Amino acid sequence: MIEQYPTNFLLTFVLLFSSLSASESQKAFNKASYFEQIGNTKNAMLWYKKAALLSNDLKNKEPTQTRSKQITQQKKNTIFSDYEIKSYRSNYLLPSTYDFTTHTDRKKTETKFQISFKKALSKNLFGLQDKVYLAYTQTSWWQTSSASSPFRETNYEPEIFVQIPYKAGESILKFYKLGLIHQSNGRLFGSRSWNRAYVSGFFKANGLIIEPRVWYRFKERRKIDENDFEGDDNPDILNYLGYGDVKISYLYKNHLFASLLRKKAFEISWSFPIKEFKNIFVYLQFFNGYGESLIDYNKRVEKIGIGFAITR
Repeated sequence: MIEQYPTNFLLTFVLLFSSLSASESQKAFNKASYFEQIGNTKNAMLWYKKAALLSNDLKNKEPTQTRSKQITQQKKNTIFSDYEIKSYRSNYLLPSTYDFTTHTDRKKTETKFQISFKKALSKNLFGLQDKVYLAYTQTSWWQTSSASSPFRETNYEPEIFVQIPYKAGESILKFYKLGLIHQSNGRLFGSRSWNRAYVSGFFKANGLIIEPRVWYRFKERRKIDENDFEGDDNPDILNYLGYGDVKISYLYKNHLFASLLRKKAFEISWSFPIKEFKNIFVYLQFFNGYGESLIDYNKRVEKIGIGFAITR
């Protein structure tokens, strides 16, 4: 008995210590081991049985708990995705642009930037696997080389459109869009604005993407005089911007070459990633023609700029 006491004491100590951190089934198993060591077979069997029952209970509960966690996580993901805002057109900053043409109302060098994003409003609203989006694009021309650095022009472009996938196997037409778009410069004096409905397609073959678009301009009444704020600001805008445009893009080894073609104007750009920075691209842009901005819809611009983009 003298030799057994320290052993029993040690087992008791180990049992108490392990019970602080062990699971219920492990605690029962530890107690069963303890009773077996001291020769109490009856209690040992009872605790072994309890340990087995607790262990089976735990196995049955784990999948339920796991499923519950997964469902909770899915709900969180759904909530976040419901409010997810994505980039739409290119988001870029050109700290320095240079206009080769001369205009009396501005410096040749200025800063240009664009912000563009979209938000999904609904899915499969029309039963065509469609998605309805609300989008917003803002482009600004900033006379940073001028003494007071005024914003020369800002164009605001809210838009709503439905995107419908094209179901034709391996067709190069991936989807098409139907949309309504408003564009204005937000001015009271020198105001420019117009409203359009459009149809566009998205064709993709390997690295080549072609996006043709045609639009219809909603008519506005003629202005009574220059101080009439309700009339048509630019009745001849279709003579310069036409009835549509086409965007052609080509991705080659992370280099994106893009062009926008329309009546009396074209824009070309080249962007490529910066190795030291994730998701930031060197961005070069060249524009030649009419309608770079609404205030210049009937003025020719020939401009080159360099900067960076965070989406393209």
